[in-house]
Amino acid sequence: MALRSGGTRLPRALFVLLVFVISIVPAILSYAPLSARLEQAFPELASRYSPLMEMRPLAPWPTGWEGRWFDFDKNYRRFENGFSDHLGLRSLMVRTKNEIDFRLFGSSRRVYFGKQGELYGRSISDIELPATENFLANPASADAVYNGMARLSAQLRAQGTTMVLVTPVSKQYFTQDRIPFFLPRLKMESNFMKLYRRFERTPEFNFVDVYGILKQSQDKFQIFYHNDFHWTDLSAMQVAADVTNRIARMEKSSAVWGHRMEVHEAPFFGSEARFAARLDAVESEPSPQLTKTWQDVHRVTEMNAKQTGYEFITDTVAERGLLPATCMFGNSFGDGMVRAGLADHFEQFVKLDRAVQLQRLPELTKGRCKYLIVQVLDNEAGAWLSLSK
Repeated sequence: MALRSGGTRLPRALFVLLVFVISIVPAILSYAPLSARLEQAFPELASRYSPLMEMRPLAPWPTGWEGRWFDFDKNYRRFENGFSDHLGLRSLMVRTKNEIDFRLFGSSRRVYFGKQGELYGRSISDIELPATENFLANPASADAVYNGMARLSAQLRAQGTTMVLVTPVSKQYFTQDRIPFFLPRLKMESNFMKLYRRFERTPEFNFVDVYGILKQSQDKFQIFYHNDFHWTDLSAMQVAADVTNRIARMEKSSAVWGHRMEVHEAPFFGSEARFAARLDAVESEPSPQLTKTWQDVHRVTEMNAKQTGYEFITDTVAERGLLPATCMFGNSFGDGMVRAGLADHFEQFVKLDRAVQLQRLPELTKGRCKYLIVQVLDNEAGAWLSLSK
């Protein structure tokens, strides 16, 4: 009996020691300088993965005692939350869990995995696009949005500003054959597309048919990134050219789009790939990028958007036959148009704060711009809701 007890004592001790080591290593690696040194020691491993894209703000490390001297519970919770969110090997643990989900279920709680390497963010597919569809399913709501856009156009026109409307649509419309069967599908003639067609039939909106442009382009080049929800800068250039040529026609000007499209491949870190945060996957992939073949026309002054309502303002370049001063309201899709050289075709170009409400656009453009490019995505339910009020 004594021999049996002694024979099992060593394995038990080793097991306890192993559990202790496994528990203590992440805590040791939470020490920031040590983590930095490990990244320097293993640069290839560190460069393989980008930092995790978190779905919530991480809890900060507590920097002081809160409350009264005996508030141990509150302060322990703060320490525990900070420790859990900054634990060493946390990234490895999260990626391992996501890799297991992918291997077992072909999916994850963050991303849908489609055919041919297509990734679809769950937030967009499960929440944002359905929110727009559900809101516009009510004919009265769709009418209110349309009337709100008409009011905005009329307010701008009354102050001498002409609106050019650009509404990019999600890549689900162009990749129906690659979408996994369990991803919520959009009808090709969705509630948003019905509103889109109403916009298209309204001359005062100077509506740019983004869907039509991308449909015609999809056999010529890659119109969306595989590992991201954004259109490529090639698509952005095509839309920017249509906007420029439309304004040139209204001005009866020969200052049409002048930048040619040249393409090269470069690694691209897509947001969906980073959200997927898999262990056995490279987050970047060779993707088509624009080769800049032109010289910038303007000097750009970056602005404090929260204080001024503007993200940047260019200098004024006169006597070169450029189109009149133009403003743009838009998000990261609009940024692609700017990278494609949109601003070079105007005497002055102003990018408005993407966070402002649509109702503030007349105020921000009055006396400053003859044209205003308004770019709103189909999945921006909040923007469409604001127009209906």
